[in-house]
Amino acid sequence: MQDDFEATFVVELTPDAVWEALTERTVEGEEPGEVHYVLAGFPSLVPLGVAGARCTPLEVEPGRLLRVRKDHAPCEGTEIAVRLEQAESGTRITVIQSGFGAFLDIVGRDIVVAHGQQIVTDLRLYLERRLTVPGTNWGLPFGAGTRQTPIGVEITSVQAGGVAETAGVQPGDLLLTLRGIRVHDHPQLWTVLALTESGSRAEISWARGDTAMDGKAAFA
Repeated sequence: MQDDFEATFVVELTPDAVWEALTERTVEGEEPGEVHYVLAGFPSLVPLGVAGARCTPLEVEPGRLLRVRKDHAPCEGTEIAVRLEQAESGTRITVIQSGFGAFLDIVGRDIVVAHGQQIVTDLRLYLERRLTVPGTNWGLPFGAGTRQTPIGVEITSVQAGGVAETAGVQPGDLLLTLRGIRVHDHPQLWTVLALTESGSRAEISWARGDTAMDGKAAFA
């Protein structure tokens, strides 16, 4: 399984302006003089006082390349490389995050890619407008492993006692709706789960082959 996520985009800023925005937020490390960069968009489970993830610098080429190691979960220890290139209309930025290892095996590449696209959107927001926003609210667990398909989110596994199993969902089923909302992809699923209150009972519909099915289950 491919062990990285890559995205490229162009902003109407000079490489120097992008570099300044990319590296202007730093925090002190444990050792005297040690500096860590705080990258906007990337989530951290450790509060820093500013939005973003603390990262240890590995390779720094001003105006061209910032390669760091993520210090905190989620995805602690992964490497993030941000490469800058002059483009006709500004700066071409390539972001690569690699070294997911067992984490990728647990959550699946589709989820890493979907979340990575959200991260890059928030990073770009900061580079272009110097604004940060809270990261994804994961919400309540659905109790199932999933993967993206051209026609929606497919169930790959179900957890014993979880919402999906209680409702009757099985591996191989295609999730259609949750709480009456058509779920096309993982970001939509995450949004519905984030807006679902603990203890509420939700309607779920799915397809098993060409047969539509439905059930209900309570969220813990």
